[in-house]
Amino acid sequence: MKNKISLLLTIYLLSSSVLTAQEQIEFVNIKKMNKSKLREHIIFLTTRIDTLYKEIIILEESNSSQLLNSSLLEKRNNTNEIEILRLKKENNTNEIESSRLNNLVLTNKNELARLKLENDSTNSKFNETILELQDSILNIQYSSNNTSSTKTNTSADFLNKYYHNQIPLPNNSFSLVLSKLVYGADYEYYNDENVVSLEMLDVNAFKYWGVKPNRKIKDGSEFKDYVFSAKSNYFDSKLPKIEILKNKLFTLKYNDGSEESFLFNVTDPSQKTSNNQRRILKIELANEEVKEDGSNNRAQDIVWKFFVIENECYLALSFKQLNRIKVNLLEQKGLPVFDKQNYLRRIESDYYYKTSYGYTTTNNEEVYLSRNQYSSTSISNYINPKKMIFLFKLKAL
Repeated sequence: MKNKISLLLTIYLLSSSVLTAQEQIEFVNIKKMNKSKLREHIIFLTTRIDTLYKEIIILEESNSSQLLNSSLLEKRNNTNEIEILRLKKENNTNEIESSRLNNLVLTNKNELARLKLENDSTNSKFNETILELQDSILNIQYSSNNTSSTKTNTSADFLNKYYHNQIPLPNNSFSLVLSKLVYGADYEYYNDENVVSLEMLDVNAFKYWGVKPNRKIKDGSEFKDYVFSAKSNYFDSKLPKIEILKNKLFTLKYNDGSEESFLFNVTDPSQKTSNNQRRILKIELANEEVKEDGSNNRAQDIVWKFFVIENECYLALSFKQLNRIKVNLLEQKGLPVFDKQNYLRRIESDYYYKTSYGYTTTNNEEVYLSRNQYSSTSISNYINPKKMIFLFKLKAL
């Protein structure tokens, strides 16, 4: 029995790892044990062996699991490395695409800026073309001769008849037509010694200059850039229309839509030699405007005189009389403009054409005069209207 036990112990010890010194001592002690001790020791050893086998199995399973996990981790790592490579490639692709898009955006911005400049240039040229067309229209509109005002049928002329016979005017309308101009005299001092020259000219001996409306004054420009030439019918278009009712109410209808009414009274031509042995027909227009105190505003009254020159009767009006009926005749110098605050100003120096300060021309209601003998449009060639008398006909409407 002891031999069997010794054999088993020997097998156990051989199957185990290298014996420690303590185990060798135990092996010696076993030989000295009795049967009872040996049985107990065998049971202990058997239990221990079972425990060790179980631990071995657990360790093997754990090792297998770890090997499996390691394999899985390795596969996962490989997958991650592949994914990293893919993401790197994708990132490189995105960077390339981002760079391409940035270049495309920059190109589009440059193209947009180019197109904007081209569009601004086109708009500027378009606006200039429009202005040129507007100027052409203005020139064409007022370039033709107003022949009806210069070729008057003496026998049918209203003023020629009315001068000799002041028939009642129950309901009549007239327009004023410029026919002649007396150049070289101030109407207020017609017989004064200050008159050093005097000349009566046809309307076609003059140019009538209008202001191009609503034009911004450009730096470096000149006065002539803001006016256009026309014929006498342009001047006539600035004159008010006349309406007479019941031979009593005389109304002036202005271009701006306003009206002014007067009581109409005709003074019979005097038999006295008041105009070089010829009679003068006079119309007195009493203004109907009433002051705060209830009295009439006599300062607004108008007196018009009609003179016979050769065989024609004319209404003679001076510069101040024309201004009174809202005809804006301008003197030799100055261009009326609106500033940025829309205040009316007057440019009288070339300095302002070089530094415009945002000025804009007015609404085409001003008129300048010049003689046709001058080819230049220099401002020095414009006529001072204070030195002129304007002779008109009345044309029935």
